[in-house]
Amino acid sequence: MTQTPGSRDIEAFNVVAVELSFRRAAERLAIDQSALSRRIRQLEENLGYQLIRRTTREVSLTAAGEIFHERTRLLGSEIDAAVHAARIAAEGKRGQLRIAYMSFAAIEWMPRVVREFTERYPDIDLELKYIRTQGQKIELARNNIDAGFMLGPLQHPQYEVLQLSSDPLVAILPIDHRLSTRPAVTLADLARYPMVLGSMAEWDFFRQFVLDAFAQAGHAVQIKFEASNAMGILGLVSEGLGVSVYAQAIERFQPRTIMTKPISDCTAQVQTVLAWNRAYKNPALMNFVAVARELARRP
Repeated sequence: MTQTPGSRDIEAFNVVAVELSFRRAAERLAIDQSALSRRIRQLEENLGYQLIRRTTREVSLTAAGEIFHERTRLLGSEIDAAVHAARIAAEGKRGQLRIAYMSFAAIEWMPRVVREFTERYPDIDLELKYIRTQGQKIELARNNIDAGFMLGPLQHPQYEVLQLSSDPLVAILPIDHRLSTRPAVTLADLARYPMVLGSMAEWDFFRQFVLDAFAQAGHAVQIKFEASNAMGILGLVSEGLGVSVYAQAIERFQPRTIMTKPISDCTAQVQTVLAWNRAYKNPALMNFVAVARELARRP
């Protein structure tokens, strides 16, 4: 029965086919000429047909040998290319990552890390998905995403977590609001006015975080309007339909029609973390985490 030839035997044959000399081929391969002859004979025996004609004067290819050479001469370079491509993937320099993010991360951390990562690893295809914090935890557990920028804190044996930042809460006010002239406001000040918050369906984690901050200070919140995204919240506030509370990072992008104020009696901090499932780590993901960790350490 015909046996599949090994790559070393094919390489030896193709060197002989190019040189048409066992002596020169043996020199190129750095092996003994008799060993090369045995390798070619073994290859022909495995295949069941002759590839090379040998006479005292010349070496030539049979018809089968010519076809075999034509079909296999690039095999070595293809194997080298495959080894190289696999090495790049093993080093996390090629492949795909699925990255989720929530609203606060979309303002700063997600685009910051993505920009740095894509500059260093341009051959990694990043798929970005907006998913709320609680949804990200579910998707991580199901291996539907590789990592997620979400609200912290998060402590769970299934996940590894990198804290990126911790921001205080700030009040968001219409530009002409009666509290706008104060250098800072209190939770009691804000509780006197109708409030615009994210909907429970989309903002469950942060909404409960805000409500807990008011409750711990002994204040109830008057929720007048709900919005599904940050732009909705800012738009409703800018039209004077209520006040709101957001992470301080919003100050970098606030519209001219609103203003932010520190909340003097609120110590709650909004954490932004990068989390991933420890059971599904891969080299590309670890490179992504390394970039995020480096940026988090920068002043």
